[in-house]
Amino acid sequence: MKRYFEIKTYLSFEKTQFYTIEEDGKGINETDEFFIRFKDDPVYQKDIETIAYWIQKIGKESGALERHFRPERSAKAIPITTSKLRLYCYRISDELVILGNGGIKSSQKVQDSPDAYPHFEVMNTLAFVIHKKLENDQIEITGKNISGDLTFYTK
Repeated sequence: MKRYFEIKTYLSFEKTQFYTIEEDGKGINETDEFFIRFKDDPVYQKDIETIAYWIQKIGKESGALERHFRPERSAKAIPITTSKLRLYCYRISDELVILGNGGIKSSQKVQDSPDAYPHFEVMNTLAFVIHKKLENDQIEITGKNISGDLTFYTK
């Protein structure tokens, strides 16, 4: 079953513009869904606070430097520090990041973490689509802005 998504503006800071993705017909973006899902669970409270801290730090202070993200293929994850949770994203530049959803990383390899893996795959699909759309002049990235055909689907 295909899932259709659109890239949307999320948070704008001095150093970094964050976008998110929203699945067609869902009515909530993936990043908000992640925070809502875990915000009231005391087991993950510290992890949620850490992720929110890094988004603020990246946005306001340092920019989206490569060292602030866990490399996990094309998709990256926040936080770089030890955490049970992963928020998956695609870092395009120091100024532009697309946040997705995430989950509980329950094993060494994300492929073996059933809660996190589907979100990881969506972000890797997004990264692939963005590269293709850049090659075909379907999207344009200028500084903190991304424009053009901001839709994609996953299988």
